[in-house]
Amino acid sequence: MTLTVYTVPVAQPRQRHAVVTTKSGRSFLHNYTPRDHPVNAYKAALILEAQRMRAKPTDGPVVMMVDFYLPRPKRLMRKKDPDGPIPHTAKPDIDNLLKSTKDALRGIAWRDDSQVCSTHARKWYAAKNDKPHVKIVIIQGAEHEEASA
Repeated sequence: MTLTVYTVPVAQPRQRHAVVTTKSGRSFLHNYTPRDHPVNAYKAALILEAQRMRAKPTDGPVVMMVDFYLPRPKRLMRKKDPDGPIPHTAKPDIDNLLKSTKDALRGIAWRDDSQVCSTHARKWYAAKNDKPHVKIVIIQGAEHEEASA
């Protein structure tokens, strides 16, 4: 399955923490991501496209290949700069981009993130005439051996 979603890729932020006290006086630590954080809109866009593609969760091994195309800054829009994608070497970190993407597809493309046995990820500045997006190729089940060969 291949998903191409035209949205700005967003890295998974660090969890926030709050101490919650119940009516009975017991306290516990609550971990959360703020509701207004952009990662929530990013995950929603991925979920919507995966559902549109009628993705079915698998129980077996999964290979995931991802290309993140982030917004190109104005400093790379000069005539002398290449028209196509340029490798992105600034923040956000690729592992945090992968984390938010894998979290979004849990329960849709696979049951649990632990099923992803192989990943190949790259991050780019989008081409001059292109919008930010993410391209995800998911190979499920027995096909994973062919993908890694």
